[in-house]
Amino acid sequence: MIEFLGIKDVGVISEAQVELSTGLTVLTGETGAGKTMVLSALNLLLGGKTSSTLATSDLTQVQGSWQLPADHDVLDKVLEAGGRVDDGQLILTRTVPVGGRSRCVAGGVSVPVSYFTDWAEDLVSVHGQSDQALLRKPGRQREVLDQFGGDELATIRSQYETLFARTLAADAALQEALTGRQARAQEADSLLAGLQRIEKVNPQPDEDGELADRAKRLENLDHLFESATASQHLLSNDDDSAASVSANAWQAAKHLEFAAELDPDLAAIAARLREIVVLAQEVGSDLSGYVSNLDAHPDELASIQGRRADLTALKGLYGPELTDVITWSQKAAARLVELEQADDIEGLTQARDVARSTLAAAGDQLHQLRRSAGDSVSSLVSAELNGLAMPDARFVVDVQRLPSTAGDLTISDVGFGPHGCDVVELLISAHRGAAAAPLARSASGGELSRVMLALEVVLADSASASTFVFDEVDAGVGGKAAVEIGRRLARLAANAQVLVVTHLPQVAAFADQHLVVRKESDGHVTRSGVIQLDDQQRVKELARMLAGQDESSHAAAHAIELLDLAALERTGVADVRERGVRSASAKR
Repeated sequence: MIEFLGIKDVGVISEAQVELSTGLTVLTGETGAGKTMVLSALNLLLGGKTSSTLATSDLTQVQGSWQLPADHDVLDKVLEAGGRVDDGQLILTRTVPVGGRSRCVAGGVSVPVSYFTDWAEDLVSVHGQSDQALLRKPGRQREVLDQFGGDELATIRSQYETLFARTLAADAALQEALTGRQARAQEADSLLAGLQRIEKVNPQPDEDGELADRAKRLENLDHLFESATASQHLLSNDDDSAASVSANAWQAAKHLEFAAELDPDLAAIAARLREIVVLAQEVGSDLSGYVSNLDAHPDELASIQGRRADLTALKGLYGPELTDVITWSQKAAARLVELEQADDIEGLTQARDVARSTLAAAGDQLHQLRRSAGDSVSSLVSAELNGLAMPDARFVVDVQRLPSTAGDLTISDVGFGPHGCDVVELLISAHRGAAAAPLARSASGGELSRVMLALEVVLADSASASTFVFDEVDAGVGGKAAVEIGRRLARLAANAQVLVVTHLPQVAAFADQHLVVRKESDGHVTRSGVIQLDDQQRVKELARMLAGQDESSHAAAHAIELLDLAALERTGVADVRERGVRSASAKR
C-alpha cells in the first residue's frame, strides 16, 4: 500500500504532503482545484509521461512511500538494481525539471524511468477515463483471467509452458536435422572415404621410420656385401693366409708361448692373443651369416617403396605425422557415429509429434479452464454492472483459439504461444440488443470506469496490485447508482487500498479517509493544497458537494444521513452510534 505521497510544484499544487491509509480514501474538491493533479503526481511515480502543465519549476518532484510484503516482486527488482529496502518500505522519487530530463530514484539509487513503468502494474492498478491499462494490453487481460482461475489453472498453465519449451526444442532439432541433412551427408561421405583410405593402408605406429631403415639397407645392398665380405677376409680366411687377423694373432700367440718358458709374464699375453683368435673367428662367422642373409627378394624394395608412398600420401592428407593420421581416423569414426545419430529423421519426427500431441492436450485443458473462468467472471461482472446504473449491460470474457498465423507453433490450424493457445478479450454490450464489442470501442469514459470497478471488485482476491486508483468512476451517474458505486468501492477497500477522485457525496460518504484539494491565493498566484478532513469537516464538504454551499443546514443534515448510511454499510450499528454522537456535535 501507499503510505505517503509528497508533491512539489506539480501543476497547480505547490506543495502537499499526503499520508494515505488502508481502506477507501476519497479525494474531492471544487472543479479546477487540482484533484487530478494528485493522480497525475502518482502517475509520474508509475513512469507516466510528463508535460509542461505538470512540471512548473526546476524543483518539480514527486515522492512516494510504499509498504510492501517481504516477498513482493518489486522489492526484489529494486534490490537487483542496487537499491535499498528497509523492512519492506520502498521509496520512489522522480524529479522533473522544466525542459529537462526527469531523474528517477528507487531505494536511494538512480534508475531509468522504464523501471518505474515496468513496476507500475504490481504497485498500483489505475483506472481513469483515459487511462485503461488493462484495455491496451491483450496479454494483461489473459493474465487477469488466469489469476482469477486459481491454483488449478496456474498448475496447468505451468505444465503447458514447460511442454511448450520442450516442443519448441523438438521442432528446432527436427528442423536442424532436415536443414543440415545434405551438409551432414557430405561430411559423412568425406569422413567415410578418409576412413576407408586409411583402413586400406592400415598404418601402424612408427611404421614409417622402420620402413625407411629397411629401404636404406636394400638400396645399398652391394656396398654392404662388399664391406662385410672384405671385413670377413681380414678377420679370418678359410686358407689361414697371412692377411688374416686370426692367423696373425695365432702366430703371435705361438711365438709368445715358446718365450713364456723363459718369462712367465708372457703367458698371460699369449692367452689374450688366443682370445683374439677366437673373437676374430666369431666375428668372421657373424659376417659370413650377415653376407648370406643379404640376398633379398627382388620385389621387396619396390614393395617397401610403394608402402612408404602410401604412408606419405596419408600424412599429406591427415598428418603431418603418422600418429596424426591415426588420431584423425579415431576422431572421424566417432564423428561419423554422431552424424548417423543426428540424421535420425524418423526418430526426431516421432519425438516432435509426441511433444506436439502432449502440448495440444495441455493447451486444450488450459483453454477449457480459461473458458470456465471467463464464464464465471462474465456472470459476476454483469451482476455488478446491474447495480452500477448499467442494468442492460452484458460483460463477456471472450476466450478464442489463437489463429495459426499468430502462434509460434501451429498444430491442427491452431496457433500455440508460450502461454497457451488462446486470445482473451474483454467485451461488453452496454445496451440491450447490442452486440458485444471490445470495451474501448463500445463504452463511454464513465462506463469504462464503472466496468473496471465491477471487474476489480470481482477480481479483488486474485489481483496482483494491492492499491487501486479510480478517477471519476462515478461520471454520469447519481442517486441510487452513486450509492451502489460507493458500496462497491467500500467492498473492494475491505481487502485493499483504494483511492478515488469523485464529485459525488454518495461515494465520498463511504470513505475511511477523506482528502480535499483546496485553492489558496496570495493575491497574485493561486495554488492548491491537500487537506485531510476530520468528521465535522467531512459534513461541511459533503454539504458543499450536495448543495454547492457548506452552510446549508438541510445539506448538512443530508450529509449526515449519507455518512450514517455508509457507516451502517461498512461497520454496522456500533459505528452508527458513534456517528450519532458526532452528528449531534455537528448540529450544535
